[in-house]
Amino acid sequence: MSKKLKTSIAAKKNRLRRRIANGIGEFTGAIGLLFSVAVLCLLFIYAYSYLLSMPYFEIKEVSVRGLKELTEKDILTLAAIPPQQNLLSVNTEALVLRVSANPWVRNIYAGRELPSRLVLEVRERNPVAMVKQASDFYLMDNEGVVFKKFGKGDDVDLPIITGIDGREKEKSKLLLSTLNLLKTMSASGRYNYLGAISEVKIDDIFGLSLLTDTGLYLKLGADNYENKLKQLNVVMADVEKRGMKKGYIFVDICDVKKITIRQRNISGQPEPGKKGKQYRI
Repeated sequence: MSKKLKTSIAAKKNRLRRRIANGIGEFTGAIGLLFSVAVLCLLFIYAYSYLLSMPYFEIKEVSVRGLKELTEKDILTLAAIPPQQNLLSVNTEALVLRVSANPWVRNIYAGRELPSRLVLEVRERNPVAMVKQASDFYLMDNEGVVFKKFGKGDDVDLPIITGIDGREKEKSKLLLSTLNLLKTMSASGRYNYLGAISEVKIDDIFGLSLLTDTGLYLKLGADNYENKLKQLNVVMADVEKRGMKKGYIFVDICDVKKITIRQRNISGQPEPGKKGKQYRI
């Protein structure tokens, strides 16, 4: 065998030994890294389990905020928090789902205040009207969501909306505008002179009409409601000036440039074919 060939074989053997040694080193390093990670995971699990068992983090107070219609007892019953529950072990997602089963709850936030307080921030639905479905009445919020059947325990005095199907998923623009108007009117004291809104009639062609508990029938049309309501101060002043009774009056204010006022009969809307006093402003 020539000297050159022997040198080549020896070089190949050396390279093979280095590769084997490097492979063993890398394998040993990987095993060591995996072992270190496993030890850290075990330590973390042990530490977490220890924290979950510490009396220091036991829930001592549940703070329920944002309630109007519901009571703290209602929320705590739905939350079903076990006695001596550790604050860190509370499954907030499951808790939120349980509390959200109440139709009054629009959404809820569950948070922790260390070391021992659980906070439940509740946002309730704001009912602005009732709608009739079959033979029952249901509460509707300001987003047009029918969320609850009206019951004896519901202490609300709301107008009834007719001319819509509350079960429709797509809310019409007219309905949403109506709900926004009702919300504005209830939050402001500027429209108290109208009386309480008892009924709201929605018609896709003729628009919106309001009936108050004083007998006022107000036809508003399909848009620009707040501006039209501002004109009512002038209208009602003119009614008083002409000596008409404030109750049982029909006011057509669909066009603010041509406002019509006429007397209503006690039983319902103005009778188109009946002669009587009629004024335009």
